[in-house]
This record gives sequence, C-alpha cells and structure tokens, in this order.
Amino acid sequence: MARIRLAVKKDGALQFLSHLDFARAVRYVIIRAKLPICYSEGFNPHMKLSFASALGVGVSADIEYMDMELAEKIPVSDVMARMNETSPQGFTVLDGRYVDPKAPKLMAIANYAVYTLRGPLKEDLSQDGLNAVLQRFNEAESVLYEKVSHKGKHRVRTIEVKNHVIEAIHGNVKDGDVYLTVGIYQTGEGAIKPIQVWEVLEKDFGLPVHADMMLARRTGIFVRKDDGKTASLFEGYDER
Repeated sequence: MARIRLAVKKDGALQFLSHLDFARAVRYVIIRAKLPICYSEGFNPHMKLSFASALGVGVSADIEYMDMELAEKIPVSDVMARMNETSPQGFTVLDGRYVDPKAPKLMAIANYAVYTLRGPLKEDLSQDGLNAVLQRFNEAESVLYEKVSHKGKHRVRTIEVKNHVIEAIHGNVKDGDVYLTVGIYQTGEGAIKPIQVWEVLEKDFGLPVHADMMLARRTGIFVRKDDGKTASLFEGYDER
C-alpha cells in the first residue's frame, strides 16, 4: 500500500459544487482512470481518499491537495496523466509525490490559506478610499463577527476575526469591482470563512459592496509554522 499526495486545481463550473459533490466527481475520475485505490472495510466501503479542506460553494482553487492510498505503487507521472485524461473541465492534477504513510493527515496540517475576493461596488470608490477602509481594519486591535446558527436552537457564536486574519489585507479597485487579498489562519477553534470577512468589511468598515455578491478564489494553502513562515503541504512529508 502506498500513499500519494496530489496538488490539484478546481475551477470553472466545478467551483459551484458542494464539497461532497466535488469529492464525488473526483471519485469518478479515479474510477475512470482505473487507479488501484484502496477501499475501507465494512458494510459501506469507501475510497481511501481525503482532502486538505472543504471549499465552500462558489470558491475556486488554484491549488488544493488530496491524499489517496493505492494498493500498488505506480509512477506519479502515470497517476497524473491517467487522471488528467479522464477529468472534467475545471479539474487538473498539477503535481504529486508519494509521502510517508505515517505523515499527518492533510486536514491536520493545512492551517493557512490565501484568497482573492472579488465583488462589485455599490458606489464609486477610489483606490485611496479602499486603502482607507483596509487601513482601519488592519489597524483595529479587535474585530468581532457574530455567527448565527439556524440549525436546531437559535445560537450566536462570536468569532474574533483578528485571530484568523493575522496579516494585513491588501486590495485594489478595477472596472467597478473590488479585489482583496486575504490570508486566513485556522486555529484549534476553527477559522473564519472568506464571505464572513467580506461581510465584516461591508457592515463594520463601510466597504461599499454587496455583502452577498462575492466570488472567492484560493490562491494557496500552506502549513504555517510558529515562526510565521509557511511551507508547502509537500514539504517535509516525502516518503523515506
């Protein structure tokens, strides 16, 4: 049995699939590629396949990582070629390598992601005006977001945004749209979603955008270490 880690791209129409539907689409790719993937035991066996994160509906990714357990070790180039030949438009395997079977799971190490957020302006906004909005957010010591749960009992959970947006947000205005670059750090208590950062900037800092009209694109996902440096999810987990 061998564990292979792949870097893949999720784009186009696939970004509007839920995580479960996206995972289902990837399973079909694996079946069509005739890869010797391992299955769990029991009454409902499933592929031994896992992802670094669960991307929300409408979020595309320049890079996402997935692990598969194969019954036999075949060349990485063959795995990539066979999957890309049978992939739907918007899904591409970019890179891959075998990792130590005892390496931590992807979801346990992927704790920092960078996004580009884009949405239309409700009114004219200059670059200086955007810079002023972002400066107020970046310099704020505390920014709170109230997350309301509508499942079961009506519950409100307060998230300290600054625990997750730990680097300054940058952005620009172009052709009536605003573009923001946002890094989100996941702690032991979870993380904040890109749309929630967008809502905070609109509601609490006066960014003149539609709170529900935003597309997010993840441009990178990393391991962020205690010293603040980031590393690839390939780095340090190669099979020895």
